[in-house]
Amino acid sequence: MHKYLLALSATAALASGQALAEDGLFVPALDHVFVLVLENHNAFQIIGNPAAPHITALSKQYNFATNYNGVWHPSLPNYVAMITGDWIGTDVVATDHKYPAGSVVGISDDDSPSVATDYPVPPAIASIHRWTVQLPSLAGQLVSHGKDWRVYLQNIPEAGTNLANWPGDKNTAKLYAVKHNPFSYIEEVQKHPAQFAKQVPIEQLFSDIANGTAPAFSYIVPDQCRDMHGLGNVLAPCGGVNDTDANDVKRGDDETFWIVNAITGSKTWRKGRNALFVVFDEGNGPLTCKYDPDTKTDVMPNSLVPGRDCYDRKNFNDKVVLIAITNYGIRGVVDNRFYSHYSLLKTIEAAFDLPFIGHANDDSTKTLAPLLVPKRVNETSDR
Repeated sequence: MHKYLLALSATAALASGQALAEDGLFVPALDHVFVLVLENHNAFQIIGNPAAPHITALSKQYNFATNYNGVWHPSLPNYVAMITGDWIGTDVVATDHKYPAGSVVGISDDDSPSVATDYPVPPAIASIHRWTVQLPSLAGQLVSHGKDWRVYLQNIPEAGTNLANWPGDKNTAKLYAVKHNPFSYIEEVQKHPAQFAKQVPIEQLFSDIANGTAPAFSYIVPDQCRDMHGLGNVLAPCGGVNDTDANDVKRGDDETFWIVNAITGSKTWRKGRNALFVVFDEGNGPLTCKYDPDTKTDVMPNSLVPGRDCYDRKNFNDKVVLIAITNYGIRGVVDNRFYSHYSLLKTIEAAFDLPFIGHANDDSTKTLAPLLVPKRVNETSDR
């Protein structure tokens, strides 16, 4: 079987012109990539959980990476890492920090982007810090290579909104939370209104996939009542007595079932070669290092950015779910190799023949190629 896969991969590379090899396996060229992001659970809390039968079934029906890891805490740095290959940003305010405003540091909180507008106070609680990420991003790469992208956000008030949260912290709680939308933090997106407008309500996803107008890259984020995050506010639809972990997991599992079925049953899915990744941002594992820019602990020389050990795979131990679904490939793969959000980024870049950015470019970062292998050699021909 191993020799067969090697031969298959070599044939795929020659046929498609796709050039990245990982242990003899290649990431095939893809027409569409969908990424569905869920929240705050380790894989052992989801797979086999009676409240998550759909995700458990997907992990068995399709391909499952058992050693896929979040890269830092809390949510925001993980989201940023998925599209930039790092979790570094410029803290434009630096309130309550020892470093000056405008410092480039590792992102270690969930505060708002520099362009965000808070829901009117009262009732909302204004964000203390403000971030902008001055790194190359997957969004910029796609645009520069003539490919489109879109982020589909549940309960966003309108396309291209600057609101940080909606409908507001002390009103009905923040169903849409900007901390789960990394594209609004990226400077190269912030500076281009047409790119910023690619942040759209999740309802557009269903018309796009039905009409065949879905972009090459779709990033899908449910609201905090349906991504397993949960909301304690009693006025939230999932708040109060309804905010239990079992309920949060069940709502997220149902949402995943609904979105996956919509995509895989669509006109877009049936055409070309496509992949859908179901992934969680982080679990409850330990931090990868003792990084602290305020005390200059574990920083790179002459800077305030995280030290090298923060990116060393031996320090990662926050295993989360990563399921790969394709419309063309083999199924039932259980892959135990080490992966992280940098691997997902590298895989998407390889599928679209893009350069590798950030820590996706590290030699130690492997693609998810074993989860994307075609069924037969004749399925590897170019588009």
